Amino acid sequence: MQDWRQHLARLREWAAKLPKILWVAAAVILVSLGAVLWLEMSGPPYAVLSEGLSPADGGKVIAQLQKLGIPYQLQAAGNIILVPAPQLAQARLQLGQAQVPGSDVQTAWSQLENAPMTASDLAQSTMAMQALQLSLQQSIQSMSGIRSAQVFLAMPPDTPFLADQPKPTGSVVIDADAATAQAQGEAIANLVAGAVPGLAANSVTVETTSGVTVFPVSGAMATGAQLATQAQVEAQATARIAGLLIPLVGAGNFQANVSANLDFTQEHIHQIAYGPGHLVEHQTSSQSTQYGSHNAAIGIPGALSNEPPSPTTASASAAPAQPTTGSSTGGSSPSAPQQPSQSNSNLDQSYVVDQSENDITNPDWSVKSVAVSVVVNKAALGNAVTVDQVKAAIAGAFAYPNVTVNVLEASFQKPATGIASAPLVAAANPLTRALLEVMAAAALLFGLALPVGRRLANVNIQELLPPPPPRPIPVVLPPRDFSELRDQAAENIPGVARLLQSWVEENE
Repeated sequence: MQDWRQHLARLREWAAKLPKILWVAAAVILVSLGAVLWLEMSGPPYAVLSEGLSPADGGKVIAQLQKLGIPYQLQAAGNIILVPAPQLAQARLQLGQAQVPGSDVQTAWSQLENAPMTASDLAQSTMAMQALQLSLQQSIQSMSGIRSAQVFLAMPPDTPFLADQPKPTGSVVIDADAATAQAQGEAIANLVAGAVPGLAANSVTVETTSGVTVFPVSGAMATGAQLATQAQVEAQATARIAGLLIPLVGAGNFQANVSANLDFTQEHIHQIAYGPGHLVEHQTSSQSTQYGSHNAAIGIPGALSNEPPSPTTASASAAPAQPTTGSSTGGSSPSAPQQPSQSNSNLDQSYVVDQSENDITNPDWSVKSVAVSVVVNKAALGNAVTVDQVKAAIAGAFAYPNVTVNVLEASFQKPATGIASAPLVAAANPLTRALLEVMAAAALLFGLALPVGRRLANVNIQELLPPPPPRPIPVVLPPRDFSELRDQAAENIPGVARLLQSWVEENE
C-alpha cells in the first residue's frame, strides 16, 4: 500500500514541476483527438459512388458534387469516390440527370444525329467513323483482361468501279497481359471486322502497347512470343518443383532453376487413306433368253445369213454302220433337230471404296527437353530423404521427352532478417490516420519538445546574450522664466488679442 502511494506522490511532484505550456499542449491534443473521434463516430457512413474513372471523368463528377452540395471523399489516389450512404441514391440520380460523367460514345452519336443539314458528306462520314471507333473501343475494353484499347479505321472512298475499290483496313492497340492478348487477339479482329462492311478479319492488325503483334498470326511465332512461351513453361516447371519440395524440406530450403528447350517448328500434314473394305453403292442386272421356232429369224438383222436353217433328214443308205459292243440293239430313231436359242446376261455394279482424309496440324510449339538444377539445404534434408529420391521425384513429375535433373546438397546461410515496413498510412481508414497523426504529435512533443524545454530551462539566457550598451546620463534643464512675457502681454492686451485672432483664422 505504501509503494503505490509513494509513486503517486512522486508523480504529483513531477507533474507540478512541468511548465504550464506542456499542460496546455496536452489539453490541445486531447481536445483534437476528441474532436476527431466525435466527427468520425457521429458522421454518416460513406458508400462508393464510382470507381475506376479516368481523371477527366472523375473531375466532372467532383465538380458536379460540389455544385449539388454533396460531401465526398477520395480514396486509392482518386480512383474511388465516396459519398454519404444516405445521399448515395440522390447523388446517382442527379448525376444521371446531368449526364455526368457522360459517355464519349453517346456524345459522338449525338453529334452525328444532331449534325446540321449544311454539314458536308466528308464531315458526316468522319463523325460516323469516330463514333464507330469509340463504340468498338468500349466493346473491346469490356472484354476480360483488357485494360484499355484504341481502334483506328481506314475507310477508303467509294469508286465507280468495284474492281478498283480498295479494301478497308483497321488497327487495334490494346493494353493487356501477354497471355490475355494472345487469347483475345482473334476475337478482337473478328469483332472489328464484323462491325465494318467489307473489312476482312485478316485486314485487322491487333497489337499490344509493348509492340507485340498478336493478330494476324504469322507462319512462325515472333521472337517475343517465343521468349514469353519459354518463360511461361519454365515458370510452370519451377512451380511444380516447389510444390514437390516444400512438403519434403520446407519453404526456403531449396533453390530450383529450370531451362526448357522448345521446338517452334510448324508442320501441316494432309493424309488420304484407302481401306481394304468396300460397299456396293449401285447395282444393275439384266438378263434375256430367246427360244425361236424353225423359221424364226436368228442372227443379225439385215445379214444374208439371217435365214432359218433347213430341216435336216438322215438317209438310211448313207448312215454309217454303228459299232456293236456285246449284243446288238434295235434300230434307234433319228435325233430331233436343234432349235435356235439366244441368251444375254448383264450386271453393272458401283462400289464405294473405304477412303479417309485427315488434316494434321502440329501445335505451335513443343517441349524437346528440360534441364532442372536444384540445390537443397543439407540441414533440412535430413536422413529420411535422400538426394536420389528427390531426383526421382522431380524427374517423375514431367512427361517431357528428355528430362535432365541435377540435385546438389549443400548448407545454406541464414539471410539477415529485416522488418518490412508495410504501407499502413496508405491502407488505413481516416480514423486510423487521425490516431497515427495524434501519436506522431505526442511523440514529437514528449520525445523532442520536452527534453529541449528542460535543457533550455537550465540555461541562463542572460549569460548568453551580450551586455546591453550603457545608457546616457539624462540632462536636467532648468525651468524657463516667462515672467517678462507675462508683463509685456499685460501691458499690450489689444495686441495679444489681435495675435490670437489671426492665429485662429489661419488654423481654420
